[in-house]
Amino acid sequence: MLKTIGAAVLAGLALASAAPAQKAADDRAQVEDIVVTGRRSGVPMWVVRSDSTTLVLVGGINGVSKTTHWDPAALTEALRKADRVMFPQSYALTASPFRAIGWIVKWNKMGSLPKGQSLSAVAGPQTMRRLAALRARNMVQADYDGRHPLHLSMDLRDRGKGDIDYGRNVADYATKAAKKHKLAEVVPIQRSKAKPVVKDLFASTPGEHLPCLEAALTMAEAGPAAVQARSDAWAARRVRDVLASPADPVYERCWPSGIFAEREVELLPQMKQLLAEPQITLAVLSLRTLAERGGLLDGLEAAGFDIQGPAWK
Repeated sequence: MLKTIGAAVLAGLALASAAPAQKAADDRAQVEDIVVTGRRSGVPMWVVRSDSTTLVLVGGINGVSKTTHWDPAALTEALRKADRVMFPQSYALTASPFRAIGWIVKWNKMGSLPKGQSLSAVAGPQTMRRLAALRARNMVQADYDGRHPLHLSMDLRDRGKGDIDYGRNVADYATKAAKKHKLAEVVPIQRSKAKPVVKDLFASTPGEHLPCLEAALTMAEAGPAAVQARSDAWAARRVRDVLASPADPVYERCWPSGIFAEREVELLPQMKQLLAEPQITLAVLSLRTLAERGGLLDGLEAAGFDIQGPAWK
């Protein structure tokens, strides 16, 4: 799928003439100034430079608290200077309303394990002890041993954040700002039929969702303070603190995140290709995809590209 997006983005691009090359150089300098401002604004952004162009990488997270202040001014200015905005990890699923209704019914039914099955039969004793401890804090319903681990994980994730309300994230802001103000070409969101994705869910076994449950347990045990601290660390551009937060893995290990993980393998060659073209691109990606060990920033650095932005190692 990413190859399709890459082809659509790159098709029809002409070689830069001397005049566009000068404009690109000026824009690159302006983009660098913007990212310097972004260091004060709470938007984790990196400028990756090549001989041909500049690529601006914006690291976002899910679960940004409404009480976490981040100034979108630098992001808006970066959008103004970009020729195109990409959301490589965006994925739109399409399905008929009647099919969707059927899936909702099936999803609700999936919430409880079939008769004769129990969570304790597939989860280890340590997991069950952790659940019992949360039950004592009234953070888990009494019937947790009969719940499907994915549904239980979602409950734990909601309870773990307490009274914290989530506000806008970078991807939402960039999408709306780019379209509303026509700041740059927005690369079409990748689309696919929902059927294969949902089929994968309903064909899965409860045991396949235990990593999600473990992550949700960790978040619930840490509580709202960890959720707020992660959000504030993101706004302060403390990248390693965000990735080390007990509230972070739940957003990566739970369905449907894992289904699209294989698409990330194609991101590095795609970003390299964008750096070979004259257009300035701003790409919004998950912070973990960018900054985890062996992630996109490490790959671009290893390839010899100059990267300016917050520390990620």
